[in-house]
Amino acid sequence: MAMSAQGLIQRWKKQILIVVLLVAAIIAASYYVYGLLDTGKLSPIALLVMAAAISIGLPMLRSNFFPSRRDCETEYAFHEQRLEKEITQAISDGIGQEALNQIFAAPGQYRDAAEEAIGRMLVRDDTGRHPEVHFALLMALSRYHEKSGDPSSGIPVLRKALEIKPQHFVARMHLAGNYEWLGRAEEARRQYETLLENPQNLSAAMKKIVAAKIKTLLNN
Repeated sequence: MAMSAQGLIQRWKKQILIVVLLVAAIIAASYYVYGLLDTGKLSPIALLVMAAAISIGLPMLRSNFFPSRRDCETEYAFHEQRLEKEITQAISDGIGQEALNQIFAAPGQYRDAAEEAIGRMLVRDDTGRHPEVHFALLMALSRYHEKSGDPSSGIPVLRKALEIKPQHFVARMHLAGNYEWLGRAEEARRQYETLLENPQNLSAAMKKIVAAKIKTLLNN
């Protein structure tokens, strides 16, 4: 927990420094523009270009360094959707479309026999030689368990997936979420804190989501 707290403090210090620098830059730019306007050296077109740059740049800075709750939810949804596509693509490319058809009846809709089908694919000799396919199958299986309301079965599967990709953000978020689902708050918190051990791998929005999860668990 000490490492996570230290990381959060460093993150806030960095954000405060960015705010101070940004405010100073805006004040300096304002004085500069005022001076040019006063002397008549700034054309209306240049002023419009500067205004457009500021109107575009400020929202980008805000979302990158001070994301709102909506920014966080939107970005996380994007990561989830991207992983879904990566799972289906890896299975299709690595094993074949028929394998994919044995797992999914429709995009995101698992067949009743999906668990057995994935189990057969996981023990194939070629699966172990292709980490991307192995990871995709494990993630598909963990999601099947989640959709079936069985987080306890999903946990060992997610742990195996994280042995292949220890830094995978969404996989670890799901592992922590499954622990929360089962009321195992301490184990969930440890998984969230693991994500903050390498903050350089996360955007500001994802750091904010993880920090909020940890805060909720500590307060409960």
